[in-house]
Amino acid sequence: MDAIRLIMSGAIVGQELAAEFGPLPPAMLPVGMRRLYELQLAELGPGGPVCMVLPDSFDLPEMDRARLAALGVGVIAIPDGLRLGEAVIHALKVVGGEHRPVRILHGDTLIFGLPHADGDLIVGGAHAAEYAWAEINLDGERVASLETVPAGEDGGGRPIAAGYFAFASGADLARALAEAGGDFVDGVNRYFATHATRVARAGRWLDFGHVQTFYQSRLAVTTARAFNTVTTDGVAALKSSDDAEKIRAEAAWLRAAPPDVQPNCVRVFEAGEADGRAFYKTEYEYLPLLAELFVYGAIGRAPWMRILTSCEGFLRRCADHEGPGTADAALRRLCVDKTLARLNAFAGASGFDINAPLSLEGRPCPSLCGMAEALAGGVGAADARPACVMHGDFGFSNILYSHRLRRIKVIDPRGSAGESASLYGDTRYDLAKLAHSISGRYDQIIAGRCAAQVDGRDYAIAFEPLAHQPWLERALTDMRVAGRSGDDPVVRATCVGLFLSMLPLHADRPDRQTAFIANALRLFLDLDR
Repeated sequence: MDAIRLIMSGAIVGQELAAEFGPLPPAMLPVGMRRLYELQLAELGPGGPVCMVLPDSFDLPEMDRARLAALGVGVIAIPDGLRLGEAVIHALKVVGGEHRPVRILHGDTLIFGLPHADGDLIVGGAHAAEYAWAEINLDGERVASLETVPAGEDGGGRPIAAGYFAFASGADLARALAEAGGDFVDGVNRYFATHATRVARAGRWLDFGHVQTFYQSRLAVTTARAFNTVTTDGVAALKSSDDAEKIRAEAAWLRAAPPDVQPNCVRVFEAGEADGRAFYKTEYEYLPLLAELFVYGAIGRAPWMRILTSCEGFLRRCADHEGPGTADAALRRLCVDKTLARLNAFAGASGFDINAPLSLEGRPCPSLCGMAEALAGGVGAADARPACVMHGDFGFSNILYSHRLRRIKVIDPRGSAGESASLYGDTRYDLAKLAHSISGRYDQIIAGRCAAQVDGRDYAIAFEPLAHQPWLERALTDMRVAGRSGDDPVVRATCVGLFLSMLPLHADRPDRQTAFIANALRLFLDLDR
């Protein structure tokens, strides 16, 4: 009989992680632009039925519910406040697990190369002294017991319980946990006393249950950012690309940013060329991206307002430093010339007719080219103000946030508003990039947290509801930088153009291209308000 497999995520994370991401069960934590459970399920692989245990108070987003259902995962809601052993007993009763073998994975754990052999076993990992762990006492090859050792103490070389257990008898496990009053460690020790249990050594395992281990573990599974290569050793992040001008411009911007802007910038250690590729190294920051917080986080209004206040302060300090040229000239290069060039590239590569009229859920819309030309008329309005310091890619995927310092840190500046490297551009472009994430919901598209479709030339798009998105959009409207608001008509028009200009950059993802077009239509029709 196949074992029932339980991902035990029935309690909210501790205060430190909750301060970073909000009150989430551990399996729901963001790891890059995914939930932790997606990585866990990939390692569990095929086998018996899988159920995820979540606290009853957690409002599981419908998109995650659908995602879990599509992956064949059942959801078990348990009363809040149960001890781990009590939660296991409750889950076993719900799924009838007392009558079959049971596999348990802790919800804050990711283990690579999980053993799939039958029988009783526990996965053991290397000891670390920073936190209290349940360590494994061995009697020869057999597990004698688990012993919880206080944080800071050396385990004497004993492996620790890494968070995966296989029990041949669900009935015996439930009985042992009940006899222990719901204490998980005491309960499994009672089980070990009557079942010969062996240790399977974990080749690689990651713990996401504490702030320190979370960011170390997140680093271990972070992949390279799109359009370039990023590697890190946990001290420095090295970014390299065949586009030498782009890399040199980014490094130059970070190094030359004015002193009052520097505290919001990652620190550059080194820049140059190696193996025919340009590169630069920055300090690696153990901080969440705003994109992760926006799409997957559950922090409240007050933390988000502090984040936007820091964003506004950064943009205001940038706007205080004037440079050569005019703001409107920089904006025309980025939003008119670039968008039309990108649309032509998209048409050439895909065969898409950019001159054919479109519609959004039956509402008539211009063609892609017609939209770009209409937007050019609004964006190209004269603005005689001098150019100012401009990040140039000020979206949530390029902004980190320190809850302790209440300060944003920016990465990946554009470094140019034209053909040559420069600090300067138009603050309206930075505001548009911010709107691109908040009003445009770009990061939800990248994470696949929306549904977009096309029927002929009629498009539709629906986003996963996020409680914080409406009031973030209102706060963006109230933001003021150099006399401009986040709701400025030029800012909003520029935001629409950003989705058009991204089309050729995602040739490998037609689903995203469909979403970009549908979203551009949505935002374009909203320009009249």
